[in-house]
Amino acid sequence: MKEQIYYITGMHCASCELLIEKRLLKESGVKAVDASLGNGTLRIEYDGRLPTVKDLNKWFKSDGYSFSETRQTVHKNPLIYVQEGKGIQIDKKVLKKKLSILKKVALVFFVLWFVEKTGAASYVNVTDSSSLGVFFAFGLVAGLSSCAALVGGILLSLTKSWNDQYGYEASAKTKMIPHVYFHGGRLFAYGLLGGVLGMLGKAMAFENVTVYALITLLVSAVMLLIGLQMAGVRWAERFQIRMPKFVTRRVAGNGKKQGNQLPFVIGAGTIFLPCGFTLIAQGIALTSGSFTRGALMMVMFVVGTMIPLLFIGYASVQGSKNPKRGRTFSFYAGVVLVVFALYNVNGQMNVLGYPSISDVFAKAPSSAANTAPVVNNQGEQIISLTAKGFSYILNSSASIQAGIPTKLVVDDQGIQGCGVFLSARGLMNGFVDLKYGENIIDLGKPKKGTYKITCSMGMVPPVTIRVE
Repeated sequence: MKEQIYYITGMHCASCELLIEKRLLKESGVKAVDASLGNGTLRIEYDGRLPTVKDLNKWFKSDGYSFSETRQTVHKNPLIYVQEGKGIQIDKKVLKKKLSILKKVALVFFVLWFVEKTGAASYVNVTDSSSLGVFFAFGLVAGLSSCAALVGGILLSLTKSWNDQYGYEASAKTKMIPHVYFHGGRLFAYGLLGGVLGMLGKAMAFENVTVYALITLLVSAVMLLIGLQMAGVRWAERFQIRMPKFVTRRVAGNGKKQGNQLPFVIGAGTIFLPCGFTLIAQGIALTSGSFTRGALMMVMFVVGTMIPLLFIGYASVQGSKNPKRGRTFSFYAGVVLVVFALYNVNGQMNVLGYPSISDVFAKAPSSAANTAPVVNNQGEQIISLTAKGFSYILNSSASIQAGIPTKLVVDDQGIQGCGVFLSARGLMNGFVDLKYGENIIDLGKPKKGTYKITCSMGMVPPVTIRVE
């Protein structure tokens, strides 16, 4: 048995590896093939005729792959360069291409921003007496809101892995099978939990804010890595997160999807993500007092979220029909995934009380924030907030004294989304479910430090409190 190693450029995901391997194994004399995206190599074991570089470039020309016997250096035209006699120059073609990409990515996030800022969630008022249709509409709003940054981002990450397992030859219908199992898992878990909540009338415990924040950060880190890989960042491609090759090759070889229980389990597991919309739906199911009613509430909520999530999945599947289209779609989806991941990381920095990008864009403190702390007749310090729209407004001093009994008074005038669940790590335990009207929260005797008041996802612009 002989061995030959070639070098490849143009691959962007594991589907490229499968495509090349399956094609070469059809050649007589070729006994084993291993294409590596991370190393940019193609290893061929043979005992007959060896496919030449000329053969390979001919066979895969339409797919955009290039083969050579020595490692190739990819040259990219810089956006800004210095030309002798003319000074600093800008490549207009490269600039036009980058601006086109930015426009398309910006459109995605404009939709998310628009849903958040216009308060679309406020038009869907859900209570335990609301119709199931209202829960469906509430789920639809949740699927289009900032919650899509987490669940939608996870789904986009998983879709890449599922597409890689099937390869380019599989039909869109076949590639959508894992999505069916993923959403089936969500329907099962949400329906079961809704029924249990309705029957037992027992609230879910979300006491440890730090644990949930760390879980979300871990998920976001994986999303960021996969997004960078999809966008074509070379160093990130060396850290592939995927099923072992012996599994993917088996799947690609027989054309049948194995292990669909994994997408089902992952879909079911999304119920533990601290999304404000999900917490609201769970809280309402808790008050239903009926297993059937609670289950139906949660099922209709999930069905509503499925519509935008299925669109994300189908767009990814359609974008991976062939290598050239897959390469283009992979870049766009990767950029979106990176921004989703950074969006989540920034939110969790707020939840944990650490510096974040939100601090840079924070509004200037109101005149009330610079006044002396308010003390009531019982000698307790008062921190006063108004919660409305998608913001918390500080009505009292931003600085209080350590070691003095303190109350946080929140006037809920119609807070939306995850803003319903208040978080202030270090000042209070867990998330506080705000009720419409006045909410009084005992903060005990705060210790010295700087704290952030935000929502369970850290997406409501935080209010910073200093304890001196």
